[in-house]
Amino acid sequence: MLQILTMLLLETQLSMVSALFTVEVPQQLYIVEHGSNVTMECRFPVNGSLNLGLLTVVWEQKRQGQSKSKEVYTLRNGKASLPSQHHDYVGRAALLHSELKLGRAILQITSVKITDAGSYLCLIDYQGADYKYITLEVKASYKRINTQVMRKPGEDKFVFICQSEGFPLAEVFWQNEKNFSLSGSANTTYTLTADGLYNVTSILTFKPNLSENYSCVFWNKELNGQTSAHISTLALISTQYNGQKSLVLFIVPTCVMVAVLPSALIIFQKRKSFENGQPKEDRKRKHNPNLKDENRDDFNAQTEALYLSTVTASRDSGSVGL
Repeated sequence: MLQILTMLLLETQLSMVSALFTVEVPQQLYIVEHGSNVTMECRFPVNGSLNLGLLTVVWEQKRQGQSKSKEVYTLRNGKASLPSQHHDYVGRAALLHSELKLGRAILQITSVKITDAGSYLCLIDYQGADYKYITLEVKASYKRINTQVMRKPGEDKFVFICQSEGFPLAEVFWQNEKNFSLSGSANTTYTLTADGLYNVTSILTFKPNLSENYSCVFWNKELNGQTSAHISTLALISTQYNGQKSLVLFIVPTCVMVAVLPSALIIFQKRKSFENGQPKEDRKRKHNPNLKDENRDDFNAQTEALYLSTVTASRDSGSVGL
């Protein structure tokens, strides 16, 4: 329907009034970042106050390599024709109606996708007809690079991983801090996401120098841009050491408490028994002043031995923790 309308407008009206009615574009190329918003504009003569009922605005998009165009937004005789809008633009494409009275047909697209890139037709029919084309390019820089490093089990080799999403497809290079290339040992793969982005993952496995830092570089040739991330094996070693150290600091005090607690309980019970039996012994000493306090001597000897063993165990455990 849109293509028929376009052809009729061009054939019947454009040749007669092209000199009087001309559509202009202040900007022919728009380059935007994936996920951002964009407004594209074409202008037309109003010749006084705008009669909205006579105005038709058509925005269509066509991607390279595709035979059919997509209807982005259509305003026919002053009314929006939403049922014919392509599903890719539903809820994301709109015409700024407040600008029409100024002769500005501004198309706004939110949350730009990779598939939004292409050539856009802006056709205006208002007391004459004309059209212009605008190009939209969408870029997605490999801004965020996720990194991971791990040691191969049972080997002295490390596995370095770099992963990121962007567009167009990027090349990945590996190098050490002396800019020596390590890319020959890397394995780089990619998949396409639902948004049309490239999910690139590069894995490097080798025996590194523990004192060096390493970098993965995502090079986007078409955008002439690069993003890099740095990886160090020292971070992995430090993490492992801190984990072992924390484990030791937890185990040693626990062992000391386990060793000391029974001794303390025994001492407490002995002391309690001694205090409970003390009045009876005092009565015996009243009848026999020369009676020796053998029980007290035995208890003191046992208490001293237990105390010494507890102190010795605590010292030994403390030296292990150090």
